[in-house]
Amino acid sequence: MIDKNAQQSSPLVSIAMATYNGYTLLTEQLQSIFAQTFTNWELVVVDDCSTDRTVEVLEQYKERDKRIKLFFNNRNLGYRQTFYKALEHCSGEYILFCDQDDRWLPHKIETLLQHIGTNLLVFSDSELVDEKGDSLNIKLSDTVRMVQPGNSLINRGFVIGNCVWGHTILFHKNLLQYTGSNHNEHPHDWWFGVVSSLRHEIAFCPQVLNQYRQHASNVTQAIPTGRGMVKGRKKAEYELQLSRLEAMANLPFNTDKVFYERWRELWLLRKNGFSLALFRYLFIYRQGVFAFKWKSALSQLIEIRKMCRKV
Repeated sequence: MIDKNAQQSSPLVSIAMATYNGYTLLTEQLQSIFAQTFTNWELVVVDDCSTDRTVEVLEQYKERDKRIKLFFNNRNLGYRQTFYKALEHCSGEYILFCDQDDRWLPHKIETLLQHIGTNLLVFSDSELVDEKGDSLNIKLSDTVRMVQPGNSLINRGFVIGNCVWGHTILFHKNLLQYTGSNHNEHPHDWWFGVVSSLRHEIAFCPQVLNQYRQHASNVTQAIPTGRGMVKGRKKAEYELQLSRLEAMANLPFNTDKVFYERWRELWLLRKNGFSLALFRYLFIYRQGVFAFKWKSALSQLIEIRKMCRKV
């Protein structure tokens, strides 16, 4: 455990939080931050025009602790833009993303600092809890394959999946020079995971360090809702994955660029109908394509077939 007397010389850690109408669960998250064994942190909160008592709670905590910095959007910008605005105000050498409705285990910051080493980013596992905070007896790693990215084969899994979830991340401020200050097209956690992975500067800590709350208002769900196919979903997924392919291919430090460029060429063929060439390509490289998916060989085959249909 880190000696608290030595933490004055420890690096400052910034916690970037975006809030919006999170009053009912916000206090639990704040209390879990105050309970951290590592104490040399600042909490940077940007509120996205909340209409409940969220701001009231934040101001009460700010009165009690000068490590909290509050900022407010003039208009509702959504969670992506709000997180990026929080990053603009972070002063720490290391930064964590923080959701408003989860709970951190007391040793989270300390453990991630110990695991990041010389990497730009480290991420961990989480326990899923229900809206009341009771355990669902499921880990995040039970729903997605959480493996160590950073090599070309595993990195390919980011096109259709992700194992780097925002609430599990700690990263060095130097990562921002590669991610840019704003990347509107994609969720911040996916983008930060991709960039650090393609730079081969990412670490995975397999410990559970968060309680990740599942409820109807989640921006992303770790557990499928079973709501069925939504109209227009196939086209939306096609465009999303095309955008991911282009974003990854365009990164100047991507040493696997040819793979993504070829995948993109074949992906575009779906406009003309079922693409057998794409089917062959995805089948040959399926180990990387499904790197973050818990899928049997048969399930992979079925998924590949769906991914080659006309849009």
